[in-house]
Amino acid sequence: MSSPKEILIGPADGTIKEMLSQANPIDVIQKIQRDYGLEVRGMDVPYALLDLCGYTRFEIHLAYLDALNKTIVAKIKSASFQLADFQDIFDRTKKYIGLPYMQPIPMALLEKFEPHIGEDVLEDLKADEAVFNNCPLNIKKRIWKKDEVFFQQQMLAMLNDYHHDDTLKELAMTLKPDNYQEVLEKRRSHPIMMRIMEIIGGDATLYRMFTDLVRIVFKATPYPSLCSLRVDLLMNFHDQDATQIYESDKCHRLIWSLDTCVRNQNMDNAIVAKIKECFDDVKNGTPLYGDFAMVLMDPLISNFLSSSIVRWLRNGIDSKDATLDELINYNAKLLNLAQHAPSAIADEIKIPKLDKDLRTHFWQAMISWIINEKAGATVPSESVQAIHDLLVKNDVARKTFVQYLFERAGENDLKTLNLGLPLLLQTLPRDEGEIQHATTYKSFVFSLINDVIKRRIQDVVIDRRWRQTIMDHFLIKLIHWNAWAIEQVVRLIAALFADPKVAFNLSADHILLLTDWANQCAAQAMQEQDESSKPNLYNAFENMLSQAHQHLDESRQFEPATVIQFCTELA
Repeated sequence: MSSPKEILIGPADGTIKEMLSQANPIDVIQKIQRDYGLEVRGMDVPYALLDLCGYTRFEIHLAYLDALNKTIVAKIKSASFQLADFQDIFDRTKKYIGLPYMQPIPMALLEKFEPHIGEDVLEDLKADEAVFNNCPLNIKKRIWKKDEVFFQQQMLAMLNDYHHDDTLKELAMTLKPDNYQEVLEKRRSHPIMMRIMEIIGGDATLYRMFTDLVRIVFKATPYPSLCSLRVDLLMNFHDQDATQIYESDKCHRLIWSLDTCVRNQNMDNAIVAKIKECFDDVKNGTPLYGDFAMVLMDPLISNFLSSSIVRWLRNGIDSKDATLDELINYNAKLLNLAQHAPSAIADEIKIPKLDKDLRTHFWQAMISWIINEKAGATVPSESVQAIHDLLVKNDVARKTFVQYLFERAGENDLKTLNLGLPLLLQTLPRDEGEIQHATTYKSFVFSLINDVIKRRIQDVVIDRRWRQTIMDHFLIKLIHWNAWAIEQVVRLIAALFADPKVAFNLSADHILLLTDWANQCAAQAMQEQDESSKPNLYNAFENMLSQAHQHLDESRQFEPATVIQFCTELA
């Protein structure tokens, strides 16, 4: 006959219920108290006091159990609790590991005596998702390292959260951050990144397993966010001096060299020589060459490379430094690797050489554009056409051109924007699979709108030149691209109302103009086929209406009928 102590908790709840149903419950409880040494003299007194304080018996007993768990766990963690003690108690407590209130004790035993846990126990833990999620990290690591597929399944949700994180998306879409060091710190100290670092610890095997997973996911969905994760993870371990980790990663030297460039916003012949050394003995078409391409696709790195090209193109006009051409072409080569990273990883094929049209047509067209921009002259039509032709087919050209346009926006060069922005509209990606193409243009639009909000928010309504260039001829036309573009334009309109000083200066005619823009956005939103985009659009429109109602007085009402209809239908 089994010991009565085996039927107090856990699986014995049915037995206890039966005992209570067959006799006076008070008699049953008193018997259990006597048999298990729970009959404590004077207990009625604190119970009465706690009853007066409004605590239920469940709350009281839960507090007792919590205190008991803490006391036992502290004992388990103490040096006096040895292996013999573990062997005596673990088998008796592991059966209750599925009960949340009883988990602390067996989990503490698992954590302290992990090397002594049998494979059969590990399999049982893995089989119960709820239990596994609460297991100590050293136990999880043992299970993961024995089952890489299981590890990948566990990590996928984390990769998905990382990709969709709003803060990380905004950092990735900022073409020229005000403070690069701050961006790196935000990326590398992000809670998801910290959790990944904690999971891997100093374990080179888990690091290899995780980077392999990133590569596998990138094959199916080649998003730049995965490239950022790949770079930041290694640099975090580099900064921790985790030699076992970073010395096992053949991308380390390349990532470290490029990270130095980004931090210092400088790239010269000496640094280029170090980067070139990374490619020694690495053949095009090999997995490592694909990994290098993936590193270069990190937005912070690719934006730095393209902005450097623009700077060198401008400097080269008045300089006889022949090395500038070499630097321009080498950066373009690196960006070309980034452009072909998806195919290099997915198919392990050789990355094609840099499009010769970049050298023979695009650079010359950009130089012509810059010369005429500086002189205030008209850019030749053949230069405009050459740039258009490369924007259609080449992401190196696109990244370079949007950097140039963003630079000109910062200089309030409306003439260049009037000529350049229509080229973006004419070369928008039409296929959802053109991830890099879309990312490059989205980054420009996001950065341009942020710059307008920061420096020229009032001008896009009140100043006719700015209004026509930014709004009428570009952003209002852009809303036909996709739901994201609509959301960005609505964000800009909302910002006009959110600034009390700007809102105060808006006349009735300005309100009518904003109403028209908002209604155009809502009309386009109604035509969106992707239902998953509707909640974000709804939130953007609701925020716009809220800002307007908050900062406009009663004499200036903002009531865009199509917007209200859209929100009403989705509410």
